[in-house]
Amino acid sequence: MSHAQGTHKPTGASIPLHDADSIGRGDASIGTLVKNASTHVSTLMRAEIELAKTEVTEQVKKAATGSGFFVVALVLLLMSFFPFVFMWAKLISMWFGTKTWDWMGFLIVFVVLVILAVVFALLGYRKVKKIRKPQRTIDSVADLKLAMPTGADPKPGTVRVTETPEPSSRR
Repeated sequence: MSHAQGTHKPTGASIPLHDADSIGRGDASIGTLVKNASTHVSTLMRAEIELAKTEVTEQVKKAATGSGFFVVALVLLLMSFFPFVFMWAKLISMWFGTKTWDWMGFLIVFVVLVILAVVFALLGYRKVKKIRKPQRTIDSVADLKLAMPTGADPKPGTVRVTETPEPSSRR
């Protein structure tokens, strides 16, 4: 088959698998078959982890770029807030009618902004106070630790055999 007809080059890192067909039919022992299966599972797990890392990296890059745009938008919004506040202060002072009351317009806008800041700070505090630890995740990890065998991890391609203790005999 030519390169253009049906083969494609993988885009990410590839992890080669053992040649499962190198053993003749019926020639392999159970130990060899278990070893090969273990190797394939290990290789598959490494490939899945590599795929997950690649996908997460791509998503993090997108999130970082999007966050940068949001930061720029926030800076521009904050810069536009000051002329808006001065406009309201000037409108209030014009409502009082004389130039000597300019300070009153700025004071009113200042007090309104401080009151709004306090209200939003209290709302934020109430929301943050409701945050709890991720108990389901903690329980899930604890269950996973219990399910995992203890001791050193086996080397790739090896099989861990756990012996069950024999029941004690009664006399």
